[in-house]
Amino acid sequence: MSSEFDQLLSQKPARPAPKIINLKTISLNLLTIFMLLASIVACLSFFVFLIKPDQEGNSFSLGSVLAKSGTATWTPVSYDSTWTPTLTTAPTATFTPRPTYTLLPSATIYMLPTSLSKQTPTRQMTPTRTPRPTGAPYSLVVTYYESTTFLPDSSCSSLFVAGQSLDAQKNPLIGLVVKVGGSLAGKVFMPPLITLTGTDINLGQSGFKLDLGTGPVASNSTLWVQLFDQSNTPLSEQVKLTTYADCHKNLIYVRFQKK
Repeated sequence: MSSEFDQLLSQKPARPAPKIINLKTISLNLLTIFMLLASIVACLSFFVFLIKPDQEGNSFSLGSVLAKSGTATWTPVSYDSTWTPTLTTAPTATFTPRPTYTLLPSATIYMLPTSLSKQTPTRQMTPTRTPRPTGAPYSLVVTYYESTTFLPDSSCSSLFVAGQSLDAQKNPLIGLVVKVGGSLAGKVFMPPLITLTGTDINLGQSGFKLDLGTGPVASNSTLWVQLFDQSNTPLSEQVKLTTYADCHKNLIYVRFQKK
């Protein structure tokens, strides 16, 4: 037993195995340390720029942005020394009067005398009457309606003369003068009531309307209507109107049309 103990004491301890250096582990450790230091530096920089945004080196400060974008400057417009502003007057509309009509002359028969020494009685011809043209280039048609047909806000307490004017192709004509005169139920229209075609589109593009200032009343040929141009030349005959004491006929519709 003692010999075995002595043998154990006489044995030398074994040398430890040498450690193998792992380069991959060292690289990862160095990279970790670098990233940690970079994170610390970034956090410190962010904290400094947050407290002092105008600190030198902050590329996102307001001063840096303005320095990069530049400052806008105003440059006044310069004109030549000979330039002079001129005032341009807007053109004004001029009225061209419509052509007037001319009445055609009627034929007149003359008797030519024969020789004084040989005068023989001749039968004198009686001239026949040639109808003269009226010369009025517009005719008119009169119809009767209830005023609410064209004027929804009207009532039976009103009486109107209204209508429109058309050319030969039934196109609307605007700017002609409509006159209504005479008398009605003791009311005399002197001077006559006047309006222009095209002033009331409720009755069409060339519509017109005249309020006689009274309710429906019966009359016969005491009221007249006539169409003129703006030089006061008659364009239609003066036509007598009939009125009725009827709410269904309190709008006298007059349509002028060129022949």
